[in-house]
Amino acid sequence: MNHPRSAILVVAALIAVCCVSPAFADEQPFSQNAFAQQTFTDQSFAAGSFPAGMSEFALSIGYANISLGSDSVIDNESALRIEGSISFSPLRDQLPQLRLGAAVGGSLILDNSNRTIISNNGNFVFVGSSDVPFWLLEPELRVSWRQTFGDYGQFFIEPGIAGGVAFGFVDLDAADASGDSFNESDNTLYGRVYLRAGAHVTGGLAGLEASWLSGGQLDFGADNAKGDLSEWYIGVFGALLF
Repeated sequence: MNHPRSAILVVAALIAVCCVSPAFADEQPFSQNAFAQQTFTDQSFAAGSFPAGMSEFALSIGYANISLGSDSVIDNESALRIEGSISFSPLRDQLPQLRLGAAVGGSLILDNSNRTIISNNGNFVFVGSSDVPFWLLEPELRVSWRQTFGDYGQFFIEPGIAGGVAFGFVDLDAADASGDSFNESDNTLYGRVYLRAGAHVTGGLAGLEASWLSGGQLDFGADNAKGDLSEWYIGVFGALLF
């Protein structure tokens, strides 16, 4: 693991949190009159209530930790994760807390240190590096429950589950001058549990997100480049309502 890069990712996440927080803090304290003056695109929501059933587009960014097991060259690796998602309430009037959605996330390991790939029971050894030696693409479907609270329901907590297919890619260039490369890909099904917590801010929503992913085996054709996929993530998100 490249510790300087890990520290940079963590600091970036903290800075993002600080940038989001003032947007909420600068608003005037919630009062019934002030909150009622806010206009939402859907007039079916009563004045002064949180628009819990509205559709949204969200972006999330933060720190991820990826592993294929202790026997793999990819073990407890720090990564930058970016995710876009869209969600809606299928029972908007009757049960606005219930939400369905879809998301596509990308996790990139940013570590250009040399890695040794061993295959064929030790008969093949490849040493190489890359600016992005490993990355994941994770399309998924989601279902969640958004519970609001506060005087006007302006805060919320949202647990959810998701399932999808993880596409993994290994890309290494030889450390010597041979010009050789090691490029492999594989995919596996996975499940995810996640939790969001946030608040209504000017223009939409903002908050924190954490998740845990567990999947099947990714096999990149090497003795020490395969194993069951796991990933945990923590980051910040912002969402536009429509």
